Amino acid sequence: MIMKKLTILVLSLFAISLGAGAQTHFNIGGGYFGQTLSYPGLVVEAEWELMYSGKASLPIRTDLGFYVHPRHSYGLFLDVNAGFRRYYNSGIFLEESIGVGILQSFLHSDGVYKVDDSGVVSDASRVLPADFMPSLTLGIGYNLTHGSGRQNLIWLRPKIYWQLPHKTESSYNFALQIGFTHTIRSK
Repeated sequence: MIMKKLTILVLSLFAISLGAGAQTHFNIGGGYFGQTLSYPGLVVEAEWELMYSGKASLPIRTDLGFYVHPRHSYGLFLDVNAGFRRYYNSGIFLEESIGVGILQSFLHSDGVYKVDDSGVVSDASRVLPADFMPSLTLGIGYNLTHGSGRQNLIWLRPKIYWQLPHKTESSYNFALQIGFTHTIRSK
């Protein structure tokens, strides 16, 4: 028990010391969100990126997006992602993040109906119950303004996310995000 507390204390002090002289970037961005690659959507993001050096950062990103699944449904989501980004001298960067969010799905069709226990058919809501949306995201990108102090990033982010309780834990969704991020302020 003492060793566990000591480990947590040492790791906390190490994490705090890493940010002692850190620069912070406030970024905005957006791009394509392809649910299962081909079902189109858009995503906009706001990101707070704590730079630990010229080569490493801890970005915390909020994404707001939607997608359209033809002949079936469309979804609106909001999620928060925290991760690690590693920059290379060439301008290329790699990133990974984990996220939590909420996904609201809506059915679109000529009609949605329900049948009660006695067999009576009636209209039903097109709004499905909201789903919890944990996610894992990997990314690769390039800093278009490498070495200038500001960042203009282009990126490709494959994402795996779950829809709980709508789907089981073993059933996940795949999405591909392609977009652009711009630093609006550094301090």
